[in-house]
Amino acid sequence: MATDRPPRPTSDRLAHALEGTGARIERLRMGVVAVVVSAALLVAAVLFLGRAVTVDPTRRAADELTVPAWAAVSVADETYGSRWCLGECRVRMRTWESEGTVEDTSAVYWKAVLDAGWTPADPAVCVGGVGEEGCYVRDELYLELWIVPVECGDRYELCVGSEVTAVVASQAALPRLAEDRRTAAEAG
Repeated sequence: MATDRPPRPTSDRLAHALEGTGARIERLRMGVVAVVVSAALLVAAVLFLGRAVTVDPTRRAADELTVPAWAAVSVADETYGSRWCLGECRVRMRTWESEGTVEDTSAVYWKAVLDAGWTPADPAVCVGGVGEEGCYVRDELYLELWIVPVECGDRYELCVGSEVTAVVASQAALPRLAEDRRTAAEAG
């Protein structure tokens, strides 16, 4: 004779069904967490790499020079060349107008250059310019800085101030910079 089991109480059947459902919910929860973490890491990587690819290193280097407001009253940028050195390497010339004397402005800018991590370059590497000057290297970049008094249009006008020019370039651009300077010196 077959033994008939008494039917399970409804609460036992419900508990058994919920046990299986709980495990599925836990797996689903872990899957969602894994997808969210992966998406967050992917977004962070895209933003980081996107910034590295889109920001010009010569611009970043010039922007890192922090000086007081009187030493950078106005700013003008001029660039040429390719940032990836295709054909010609990128060169950025940034010119600031300063309200200070050449000596005061020189001290402020040279401190800013050193604070930004630049180290003085070997004098043989320096291309040269007019006025108070200095040249520096950092990573693959070269920075040349020179400061001259502002030019006055009227000889009776009181002229105080200086003009700061920074040339930031890849070190691969140095031969071209030296050639440009020689050409300018021969023409002028």
